[in-house]
Amino acid sequence: NILITGSSGFIGRSLYKYLKKNSKHNIYAFTKNDVFDKIESLLHKLDIVFHFAGVNKSQNHSDFKNINTNFTKKLCKILANNPKTSLFYASSIQVFLNNDYGKSKKEAEEACIELMKKFNNQVYILRLPGIFGEGCKPNYNSVVSTFCFNIANNIELQITNPLKEIELIYINDLCAQLNYLISNKNKESLVFFENKHKISIEDLSKTIKGFKNISKEEFFLENHDALKIKLFKTYLSFIN
Repeated sequence: NILITGSSGFIGRSLYKYLKKNSKHNIYAFTKNDVFDKIESLLHKLDIVFHFAGVNKSQNHSDFKNINTNFTKKLCKILANNPKTSLFYASSIQVFLNNDYGKSKKEAEEACIELMKKFNNQVYILRLPGIFGEGCKPNYNSVVSTFCFNIANNIELQITNPLKEIELIYINDLCAQLNYLISNKNKESLVFFENKHKISIEDLSKTIKGFKNISKEEFFLENHDALKIKLFKTYLSFIN
């Protein structure tokens, strides 16, 4: 029995659909319209909670503390009543940055680790790189989706640091690895992801710009590396 918080967001929604299609687990959704009573009522039978609820970008600085940190603390307090429930927490590689988002995710990580130390719940920290794929909204927290959207709509790209190298993981690859971890638990609490791709902002923009005047049929007549194929599929979702 698996509960996914933030199940109306990009990652939560994608994992929900993936597990429904590729597993026989019982999947429960928790969205921003739900209340903690829902988790409490299910707690006695929950094996796993994937905690994806959170905020990546906000004009209100208190949102990071309230949603990322305090929400996680409340969730941990509930899970402490059933030490058999494992927690997978979606953190970020930005936990080492001195900004509101990074600090809120780091504090949330600490709450999760405290849950494990005090109450013996198994906890896994998922320090996620940049996630991209079909269904990820632009102009929020995905540079890939923003570039795809802008290029598909003839909007000029705003690039401030072209040589900066970023790490990306395709949403389907992420979901597949999370599905694997359900049955093959990590030995360590900190989870490192496979199938990550590194690319500079400049090369990313050039790659996506190259999709502008090529059809799906023409693209797949040629051989391309895995990242380029995943980026092309993401770009097509903005065309369609």
